[in-house]
Amino acid sequence: MSRTIESDHTPDDDADVESTSNPNAVELAALPIAVASIALDPGSPLPIHEQICQAIRTAVWAGELPPGTLLPTSREFSQHLHVARNTVGLAYARLVAEGHLVSNRRRGTRVASEFPARISFVESETRATPSAPNVIPIGFHARHALAMQVARLPDGAPFALHASDPILYPRTKLGRRLADRFLGAPRPEQFCVAPAGEPSRFQKSVTNYIRQSRGVVCEPEQVIPVSGLESALDLTIRILIDPGHTVQIEDPGMDVVSAAFLSAGARVEPMACDAHGANPQRASGPPPRLMFVSPSVAFPFGGQMPESRRQDVLEAARANNAIVFENDSYCELRYSGARLRAIQGEDTENRVIHYGSFFETLSSAIGGGFLVVPAPMVDAFVEVSRRLRHQPAAQIQEGLAGFIDEHEYAVHARNVRTVYAKRLEVLKQACSSFLPEFSVSEPLGGLHLVISLDERFDESALCTQAVAQGLPIAPLSLFYRRPGQKKGIVIGFGAVPERLIHPIVKQLASLLARGGDFERVRASA
Repeated sequence: MSRTIESDHTPDDDADVESTSNPNAVELAALPIAVASIALDPGSPLPIHEQICQAIRTAVWAGELPPGTLLPTSREFSQHLHVARNTVGLAYARLVAEGHLVSNRRRGTRVASEFPARISFVESETRATPSAPNVIPIGFHARHALAMQVARLPDGAPFALHASDPILYPRTKLGRRLADRFLGAPRPEQFCVAPAGEPSRFQKSVTNYIRQSRGVVCEPEQVIPVSGLESALDLTIRILIDPGHTVQIEDPGMDVVSAAFLSAGARVEPMACDAHGANPQRASGPPPRLMFVSPSVAFPFGGQMPESRRQDVLEAARANNAIVFENDSYCELRYSGARLRAIQGEDTENRVIHYGSFFETLSSAIGGGFLVVPAPMVDAFVEVSRRLRHQPAAQIQEGLAGFIDEHEYAVHARNVRTVYAKRLEVLKQACSSFLPEFSVSEPLGGLHLVISLDERFDESALCTQAVAQGLPIAPLSLFYRRPGQKKGIVIGFGAVPERLIHPIVKQLASLLARGGDFERVRASA
């Protein structure tokens, strides 16, 4: 029996809002000027709903639609634009997912009071930091945190690096579970988890799942709920890392990882990655306190670490008496390659911390993840986590536990894996058609693809131009610690519907063509 993915396509949240007195015509005076002046281009390669999205985004950012502005109902708007009502509903749903709009059955669809900030990729040294006289200086950790450059992209934008598709969120099965938990009063025991006490349902559910799916060997007490990778890193740093400790991280890798360790005053040394992942033999510096690796799916190239290299990592950790932080964020989004046991499952010396997440397969709004820590460290992680409130809300943990126990999460993960694998193939085909002269990576998993560039191109300048055109891609150099590495751009395809991939890659190809010419002209000048 075939299974389909539940979607949140077009909730008609504005259906009960008052409509115009004449259902066959919408008075222009009743519409905001920015809405009444929207003109659609039937010859554009962008779908009609995306043209509507772009027009509303532009008006919001220009201040023509201030926060709280009431937008017309989907019926009124569709009559005004002479399009199908579902088209307007889809545009509204996407803008709500991006955070530009909020929708409520009673209050209608309005401009959000707070919406995502636009991002531009610029070198950190060019950033102007305003200063004020007689300001109390901030502390050591905050100074380091502000000095780190971390790319943060709006989740709903095309090619947003770490975004999953909000349309694929399992609203019916998971959303209803969460709604039930939040509507009820929380139980006192949900906030009183003792190290030696009875494990929570979430801990038991995650333990059963990762034993089967990842080969992790643990007891429920070793599972520590966290809100995401940054939360997991912060918790680990507070317990294990002191200023001056050496930390080895895969290179290239997620910039948030290096930023977290540098902010803690650690000495960060890169482990160069090859076709087999991070190579501990190519790291330099003092013996590490911690080694950060992503064996299942590495960022951004999507490679998988073979069994021999996993043993090399464990052997290096033993030789240096180090801890291994195993990032398994994209385990469920591995499209090809062998299914290997997690490094944690092969550890016999209590030196591997395993991290997993629901962010990539469900939604960034869930904010659910977990650490599996060695048994001797459980008390420390539980106590510090309790004090810092790193855990997701108890209602989220309960909802996820039921979702996992009924095997609904495994089915959902399999379904979204199929969707993203198909999108990756469409993206590679589009790159082959519009960018035949560029080398494109062949990821085994994840939500990212890398396009290599030659010396003609300035990555940062290209990405700045791309962001201005609604294509928030990132320069490959942003994710390297070692200087002088190969150039490229990293794009994420998780939030991009298949029908938009070819038009957007065509737009990117045009930008790359102009970028190469621009660099030659600038070099000659």
